[in-house]
Amino acid sequence: MITTNSSPASVNESEARKLPRWLLFAVLIAFVLPLFFSSDVWSGRSLSSFGVAWNMANGSFSDWLMPNINDVPVADAGPLSYWLEAISILLFGRIFGDVAAYHIAAGLWFAITTASIWYTAYSLASRDEALPFKFVFASEAHQRDYARALADIAVLMTVGTYGLIAAFHELSVVTAVLAFSSFVLFCVVISLRYLWTGSILAGLSLGAIALCSSPGVGLWCALAAWVAIICTPDYTSRTKRTIVTLASAFSTAMIWPALVFLAYPAEGYHWFGSWLGLSTSAFAPLALTDYPWLIKNLIWLTFPLWPLAIWGVYSWRNQIHQAPVAIPLSFFLVALCSVLFTGTEANSAILCIVPSLAILAAFGIVSLKHSEENVLDTYAIVVYTLAIGAVWFYFYAWTQGEPEKMAYSLTRLAPNITEHGTSGILLILALVMTVAWLALVFWRLFRRPIYIWRGALLNGAGLTAVWVIVMSLFVSLIDGASSMQPIADSAAKALAAEGAKSGTVAQYNLTKSDIAAFNYWGGISFNEEEQPEWVVASVNADSEEAPESLSDYRAVKVIEGRPRSGKQFLILQKVAD
Repeated sequence: MITTNSSPASVNESEARKLPRWLLFAVLIAFVLPLFFSSDVWSGRSLSSFGVAWNMANGSFSDWLMPNINDVPVADAGPLSYWLEAISILLFGRIFGDVAAYHIAAGLWFAITTASIWYTAYSLASRDEALPFKFVFASEAHQRDYARALADIAVLMTVGTYGLIAAFHELSVVTAVLAFSSFVLFCVVISLRYLWTGSILAGLSLGAIALCSSPGVGLWCALAAWVAIICTPDYTSRTKRTIVTLASAFSTAMIWPALVFLAYPAEGYHWFGSWLGLSTSAFAPLALTDYPWLIKNLIWLTFPLWPLAIWGVYSWRNQIHQAPVAIPLSFFLVALCSVLFTGTEANSAILCIVPSLAILAAFGIVSLKHSEENVLDTYAIVVYTLAIGAVWFYFYAWTQGEPEKMAYSLTRLAPNITEHGTSGILLILALVMTVAWLALVFWRLFRRPIYIWRGALLNGAGLTAVWVIVMSLFVSLIDGASSMQPIADSAAKALAAEGAKSGTVAQYNLTKSDIAAFNYWGGISFNEEEQPEWVVASVNADSEEAPESLSDYRAVKVIEGRPRSGKQFLILQKVAD
């Protein structure tokens, strides 16, 4: 076929036909819907984040400035993400409950992330150097249709990324960092045309990253923005963009410390000492023994983006110095370096690679040949159809007890759950999602659409369908395996039965997430008295006696921890002299 330029993208008018907006939004809504299936908070990180936000919503002004859980400082992150979650609890807690209100914040972070990726991809694809080649004897895709299709692909590939499920269903500071870093990427792109607007917004976002995490994370993101600026042609002044961006970032990041030292100078000095100490301790290269872990997690958490992104960089190699490739590639390379030099936070840093990888993957998809495009379609149809079938098979085994080995593999996760099954509404939802997926597969196999976004749609919708079905059918099982609520309830009842008074209970060896659970569900507020009358202690599962350091206490109640957690909780009472 004769063409007029050497662009690797080959998209005609029919292939770029618009993806129905209702279908795109249905996939995105379904992705976050499982957040509201349970009234519980499962993971330790999410529970700690909830504890800080709930403490803010019910605490004083100092609690808003210096994150803590029951006066235990949480100095590994700044307060910005907690502010939004606390505001959500204040606004919606009485209507939907505190946990559901807390998860509404995750929906906002998800909206910021996906919107930023969509508009970044759209802006880059709209540039002349990113347009597909022009056919001589055919009608190429219009600029707007092509850019919209590429942006849709980027978002659908994002929600089809394995690692992103954990990020938004385990709400933590990482979720906010992912949202702001995606917005920084977008702002750097729009600064190519609107120097002041783009640069100021990029700076505000970089400052927000420092405020919701640590100076280290903010510096890595600032480095990514700077590399992206200097690696692209000088459409607008690189110097001005850099100065305005960094000045805005510094000004934003200093707002919170200034408020803290003005209002609480003594407490602020102590809190910021811990915050900076934890931030600088993260600047350490990964040990050589951690590289197998890194490679495995990097491949798993970013699949299937990375193969397509590699192909995108290769196929667009002649335009590698142009903005559509240079900007996302710069962000990816710096984010990858941050993974190598952030020590224990590498697992979280991997997720910040997703926005740039999604955009590079979208450019890779539009440059695939038609036969190669079918690989993504086939992968999605085969993998997710088999996965949905396996989920239903396990649900049958769990509810019917046969096959016994499959049933046992599930029941041992939450042996205290006696009623196996789910609610009628969630069962219907799982059936609807299954039928919807089969209809999408039927559409692909028998209608044989030629749309460039079909593979990305199958990938994003397939993973979303699997996730919704799993959560619909097994939410009670996951509650039973992960919930701290019955443990906190048991502790509160035991203390009440023993006549323990408010203000006479301390904690021993509890994690921040444990404290948050006992605060919220048990209504237990711990104090720091040297010789409290009562102590709630966390010990190994095989121990039913007070630790040696609490030898003058006796155990009056033993509470089993979460299944397979390897620990239990003791209610200890001081022995009278």
